[in-house]
Amino acid sequence: MHFNSRYHARRRVASLTICLTVVMLAGCSTPSLIKRNKSPDPEPATTTAAVNFQVTPRELLTAKLINPPADENAPPITVGKLIEFADRYLSCDCSGTRFVRSWQRLPDGYRLQTNSDQIRPLDFACNTVGETTDCYLTEIDRGQHIKGLQERFVPGAEFIRFMYENGLKCEREGPCPVSETSG
Repeated sequence: MHFNSRYHARRRVASLTICLTVVMLAGCSTPSLIKRNKSPDPEPATTTAAVNFQVTPRELLTAKLINPPADENAPPITVGKLIEFADRYLSCDCSGTRFVRSWQRLPDGYRLQTNSDQIRPLDFACNTVGETTDCYLTEIDRGQHIKGLQERFVPGAEFIRFMYENGLKCEREGPCPVSETSG
């Protein structure tokens, strides 16, 4: 009798397992009474997405500027160092603002919107090979308010030299006057 009850118990467990499996599989093949909307595929990322912050994109921090130097004494610098010199220059000038307003990724590089009223956006043509990124700062338009075309457009190398020389040292001694920084 003992053997018989074990046999029946195993059969019940096996039957119950088979029934549950059939019910679960049948549930999978039965059409749902609730219509489900499939979520649309996410849109692929584009290369023209704006970077809405002042932080220089990571890949540009160490990107070497390959413009031919305007002065043979000027050392080669990176985009990150150029931005650092520009911030120092504005700080020395008591402007009370950062140089970078925002970065925008372009198909072949980056566009830098500045907080300067003197220059239009800066375009960097960049190329990455392996771990190395090189960038070329294109000619800079100082704006239509400059009437002479030779003065209006500044070669990228001249801008790099200017920022290097003026951001490297600050001739002003002491803090900025309060009236100049509050405006």
